[in-house]
Amino acid sequence: MVATIGLEALSADGGLSSSVSVGDGTTLEWTRVALLDIFGYGVVAGIVALVGAFGYRAMTVRKLSAGPAVLAGLVLPASWLTAVAIRHDAVIADAPLTHYTSGTFLFGVLAAGTVAAVGGHRLGDRLACGSYEIRRFDATGSGTVTELLQSAGLAVVVTLPSSIDKAEGYPAVDESVPRVLEGRRFLLPSGLSLEDRRTRIEDRIETDFDVGYVRVELAADGTVSSVSVGGKRSGISPTLGPDQVAVAIAGTLSANASAGDPIEVWTDEGDSSQLVATGTLRSSSGSVVTLLVEEDDANAFEPRKRYRLTTRPETPDDWHALVAAIRGAAETVVAIEIDADGPLESEFVDWVPGTVLLLDRDGEEVALPAESEALRAGDTAYVLATPAELESLSTMTPS
Repeated sequence: MVATIGLEALSADGGLSSSVSVGDGTTLEWTRVALLDIFGYGVVAGIVALVGAFGYRAMTVRKLSAGPAVLAGLVLPASWLTAVAIRHDAVIADAPLTHYTSGTFLFGVLAAGTVAAVGGHRLGDRLACGSYEIRRFDATGSGTVTELLQSAGLAVVVTLPSSIDKAEGYPAVDESVPRVLEGRRFLLPSGLSLEDRRTRIEDRIETDFDVGYVRVELAADGTVSSVSVGGKRSGISPTLGPDQVAVAIAGTLSANASAGDPIEVWTDEGDSSQLVATGTLRSSSGSVVTLLVEEDDANAFEPRKRYRLTTRPETPDDWHALVAAIRGAAETVVAIEIDADGPLESEFVDWVPGTVLLLDRDGEEVALPAESEALRAGDTAYVLATPAELESLSTMTPS
């Protein structure tokens, strides 16, 4: 039942009366009424925090932070008191909003609500853990993997090894990256297959630490046995072919030209225009165009001179698409020298880990050699392979 409480002054000095009159003529002490209201609002805040903590733990198997729980608990009392203040221009009895009694009452509601919400948060979390048999543990992931099972086997923490390896064939990452990764823990859903678990860990490392390549090896029990990381390939140099260079010149390019198109470079001098060089379009930005040309043509361009560029009437090849695919894939291309009495001498091309793209033999280049072609001492094999496949070369024994 809602009662209207009135305040009376006890004396001329404005002191607060120890009692008030209500509509039915019954006299109640103001302090007792205020404490009861404060207690009621505190109970409401505690119940809201309890329900929030219970529901969050039940749905996510994680503990709700105390801050959001307390804030949610105070929202309902604060909203109710705001509505009362707007409607009646008072929050308790007939005390003005600017009176110290109103301030004392609001402070009491805030303090009681905070304390009750903290208690409700803890109680709700414990009730959810008990009801759903959720196992609570330290979020830092201390302990063995078996001890780190969370929420009845719904989640598991995996720990990276204390030593992070460098991926073969990739640029080295910043020195700070391996230090941060050493012994780092990741929370993953349990029930994943080894392949899915490995993929998730690799994606997390690649995304969170901005590395170019990640390779994670898992043991049979799901623990991480080794991690290899490599930096991102950058620059244009890896895309250049033998005896090719990249030059940036100023010129007007056709709007329909795209990377890989064959380009003719002419001097822009009216009737006396002459062919300077031919090349392949790499990229363009405004009036600056980057071309791939033969090394002998690199000195044909003059500084601070503008050229006219035309697209040659030939069908462009798709070598740039192949290079882009290689740069975006996990594989990398490395040159391997075949040593006498080494592990790869006399091995068939098909038995080499990865794909042999080219053999350089006595100055002669053999593209995509036959699978039955045997490697000889002195050959240089250009192999497309993942760092994991390249690492396996070091474990091979001579035939």
